[in-house]
Amino acid sequence: MNHRESETIVSSAVISNEFLEHAKKTFLNESQVEKFLAFCRQPLRKSIRVNTLKISVLEFKAIARQWGLELTAIPWCAEGFWVKFETSGSETSDFKTPDSKAPDSEAIDSASVDSGPLSLGNFPEHLQGLFYIQEASSMLPPLALLHSLKSAQSDPPHCPLVLDLAAAPGSKTTQLAAMLANRGLVLANEMSASRVKVLHSNLVRCGVTNTCMSQFDGRKLGKRLSSLFDYVLLDAPCGGEGTVRKDHMALKDWQLSNLQSIAKLQKELILIAYQCLKPGGRLVYSTCTLSPEENHQVAEYLLEQTDAKISRLNELFVGADKAVTEQGFLHVLPQIYDSEGFFVAAFTKPADATTEFCSKMESPPFKPLDKKTGQQVQTYYQSHFGFNLAQTDYLIQQRDKEIWLFPKNFPLVSDVVRLNRSGIKLAEIYPNKIRSTHEFACGFSKLTDRQVLEIDRPMAQEFYKGRNLEIDAHSLDDGEVIISYNNHAIGIGRLAKNKVKNQLPRDLVKDQIQF
Repeated sequence: MNHRESETIVSSAVISNEFLEHAKKTFLNESQVEKFLAFCRQPLRKSIRVNTLKISVLEFKAIARQWGLELTAIPWCAEGFWVKFETSGSETSDFKTPDSKAPDSEAIDSASVDSGPLSLGNFPEHLQGLFYIQEASSMLPPLALLHSLKSAQSDPPHCPLVLDLAAAPGSKTTQLAAMLANRGLVLANEMSASRVKVLHSNLVRCGVTNTCMSQFDGRKLGKRLSSLFDYVLLDAPCGGEGTVRKDHMALKDWQLSNLQSIAKLQKELILIAYQCLKPGGRLVYSTCTLSPEENHQVAEYLLEQTDAKISRLNELFVGADKAVTEQGFLHVLPQIYDSEGFFVAAFTKPADATTEFCSKMESPPFKPLDKKTGQQVQTYYQSHFGFNLAQTDYLIQQRDKEIWLFPKNFPLVSDVVRLNRSGIKLAEIYPNKIRSTHEFACGFSKLTDRQVLEIDRPMAQEFYKGRNLEIDAHSLDDGEVIISYNNHAIGIGRLAKNKVKNQLPRDLVKDQIQF
């Protein structure tokens, strides 16, 4: 292969000379260049994060052994692991992720690879939300944001308000929800309508119940959400320089002018993120890029324009010092931890900072259940599933025939910003029946003690293909049943005369799945 003058070809990665010269001038020492390029040649290690909302790390390790997966701990995330097959030693890049036409194909995070039936993304445990495919470096921002929160299960529980300003596809939102054990409230904002759909799919799959979603250009949220949040995460849109190990063309057409353009957007967003923060609150800014124009200079801009204070990340985890800058930011080059390139900066707002008040908007179209409907709903779930709805820590509200569960502090957000999706849609109520949702099965199956139908592997495959099941289920009552595989819910069905009508949402049906 001939080398063109305008680019340096490193294995299958194509890196423009313009980028390399810029890197040498700004963040890459001459002694680092060879190692930097060597790691750009290497495929990115595949990594996952165990979703502790549904399963413990210990339980997941047992499942991984059954699949023949070797797990290597990620130093900064107790739930994160690099994965490969034990039997052959081959990396999980041999896997292929779900068909790209599938609605949840973007639900696989940045660690996704090609499409096909044999994949981490098609593992039943992934479909059940027991783990999330997430690049190791991208697990750093939620850790940097919430590491000072001593316990999500203190007594009384701390219920913080958290803003994820650019949330899709949901890797960090689901990680934040797990770190909070579904306490408090996370507002996940995303500008793109299609990406909001992907975000919602991931939240449902992972059993997240403390999140509301909004669809706005983040730059328009400052006045609406001013001084509202205890924690704000801005994982900003960026040039993606750090992704070259999985996107070999990421640096092919690199231009300084493009970098400067996106840095302007990042500076606008970080000021809005800070405006949304309460006095005493914590802000984390992160990107998957490397150049200082999108990283250090954006952080410096925030410090120049506001009273923000740096919160140093030297002791975020053992080994953080390898990537910590003089200012106390994390600047993760690919060769430091054998990962994607990443940047993370943390800030606090002084406790005596001036507070701006949010302006209220019209009330959302939800209302508390009337006494009769509330009794009907609670009686149904208690008698049919053994699920005591009254003891859950949620607001139970109604919109037309829909029954919804919201985090307790939902009104603090819903009163000031129009929400796209919120909480969990529990059911639709009709004169003679209640129809539960797929979200109910994903989020609350562990709180039920009856009407759970455990099925085997062939039947689970059939269910994921959208097909009805025939099964001997004399121990269960006719009506709604939670379909479970390996003791974890995969959806809702309706049982009648030993036949189960499949009620898996059409956009989750996988016609070609095999596991």
